[in-house]
Amino acid sequence: MNSAHPRSTSPYVSVIIPAHNEERYIGKCIESVRKTKWPREMLELLVVDHSSTDRTAELAHAAGARVLPISTGKIGSVRNAGLATAKGEFVAYVDGDCSVPATWLQTAIRLLVSDDSIGAVGGPCLSSAEGTWVERSLAPSATGPGYVRHVKTIATSSFIARASLLRHEGGFDEDLVSGEDDDMSNRIRSRGLALLSASDCHIVHHGYPKTWWNVLKKEIWHGSHHIEVRTEFDLTLILTFLFLTASAAAPVLIAAALLNPGFKSLSALGADLVLQFVPPLLFAAKRIRQSPRDWHMAIPLLAVGYAYFAGHGFGVLTNLWRRAIARVQRSSTTSGSDY
Repeated sequence: MNSAHPRSTSPYVSVIIPAHNEERYIGKCIESVRKTKWPREMLELLVVDHSSTDRTAELAHAAGARVLPISTGKIGSVRNAGLATAKGEFVAYVDGDCSVPATWLQTAIRLLVSDDSIGAVGGPCLSSAEGTWVERSLAPSATGPGYVRHVKTIATSSFIARASLLRHEGGFDEDLVSGEDDDMSNRIRSRGLALLSASDCHIVHHGYPKTWWNVLKKEIWHGSHHIEVRTEFDLTLILTFLFLTASAAAPVLIAAALLNPGFKSLSALGADLVLQFVPPLLFAAKRIRQSPRDWHMAIPLLAVGYAYFAGHGFGVLTNLWRRAIARVQRSSTTSGSDY
């Protein structure tokens, strides 16, 4: 009798797992979803395989997931392909290189069902305790249980919402290279709905960059559409511009100090270097505040923070350049239409 109770009251949930060449992690991801013990007949496992050239699709199918192949489009298209075919009242997104805790679905669905003013629920992204020092610099490897807080954005590595809401919003923006989750979060909040982050809905991200160089490259990608998804007060973007300004000024101030050494030129150079390191320092401070036990990683955190803002800054510059070119093209088209 007791075992039938959750089966009769649990809503149907579609877990959507976007994946590209995730043969190393896809089995672990699917297994972790099964361990949430959501009633099997009320759970759909859907892997959206984006042009994988490895055994991702084969392993996902063997693990009991339905596999939807897709060969075109950006990440928004991949997420929308899953949304379009999902059968569940609720959809739960988790990336193919992540694993979820046993409390993931129960906590998220309980929060959503309890209050219609909640638009979506997610959780913090953790690094693997066995990861490299770079991986552990990007995110804590542990979080406390039971806390829930309001947030402005939710990452799609752990994103649970009503399917009807996401469909009403037209799905994720398929033109964005990255930041489609920030964009969707902004649209949900504009409807007056809340976004919640619950520690019991955290995920462990096994695909964090493992080297300093990989952090740099990934942040170029993240920054490449930051302008389009910025919020009304975007501290990351402000710090990125501070980093870029200080970095651009450094060569000029170094040349001035060499050509005309003196207190003023050296002071100006020193102040500029301090400003350049403010964003990485704040990055390190935030991480240590998230996980005080990691205070001994202060120097590695500073190094990774520098790579983060260097890469993100370059990505933002490409974003600005692309927007400027598009504006010139629109202007040319408008001018041409007068003749």
